[in-house]
Amino acid sequence: MGFISLPVSAFLYWLMLRSKKEIPFPKSGFFLLLIAGAISVGVSVVLNLPLSGIVSFFRLGILSDLDRWTLAIKENPAAISEMVQNAVKNTPPTFFWKLIDMFFAAGLLEEGLKFLTCRLVIRREGMIRTWMDSVAAFAIVGITFEFLENIAFGMDSDFLSALMRAVASAHFVFGVIMGYYYGKYLVKRQKKYLWLSFWIPVIYHTVTNALIASAPLNRALDVLGTATAISHIVAVVLTVILVFRWQKKRMLDIQIQNDNIIQTEGEYNGQPKG
Repeated sequence: MGFISLPVSAFLYWLMLRSKKEIPFPKSGFFLLLIAGAISVGVSVVLNLPLSGIVSFFRLGILSDLDRWTLAIKENPAAISEMVQNAVKNTPPTFFWKLIDMFFAAGLLEEGLKFLTCRLVIRREGMIRTWMDSVAAFAIVGITFEFLENIAFGMDSDFLSALMRAVASAHFVFGVIMGYYYGKYLVKRQKKYLWLSFWIPVIYHTVTNALIASAPLNRALDVLGTATAISHIVAVVLTVILVFRWQKKRMLDIQIQNDNIIQTEGEYNGQPKG
């Protein structure tokens, strides 16, 4: 069922590459962006379980009472399973711990990987010419991440769940936000935009994932989780409209070269100046 997301991903790729018709990304650069997205997924899958496990150890009090647990394991290794079950039973999950878990295992891990891998690619000479190029590059990494993640999660999903994941392309939205502020950092040369390009997607991803994951805890969180899932779809639609507007009005066609802005907003004609 994961391949249901293919048409959505194809449309989003087309949307982002549409802004590069006049001066396309180098073919090697585009494929490196795809590889960056794939690497981000692979590494996040490997690290997700250990990070969630560490958070669970803190939640269950294992790390805060490590001596008692270590002694118990030495005396009766077979009892560890029962001890963990009792700890889980006596320590029900809360929204706070879901938030902590999602911060490390989703927000910080996934957005951090996408940010680092994409930044490594776009720092190649000639890769980023305009503010819009930054948006396109980070969005492409996000779309790739989303597509591969949907394939992985969609293997055992029913049609409706797979369709919901495909339409609610949150990583595309995160990528556009990341690319917008990173591009603004390149234009303004103010460090605050570099930090915003990283932390806004991290916080957005963390909070929305925590709300959705906390839905089974109680009725109020169930309503909030459902509303959050729907809001992802709304965010995708609004982001697509915004990108179309940027492209049509050339609002982000500010060319950047040699660390200097050499054209002003709206003047970019698709060719390097001078």
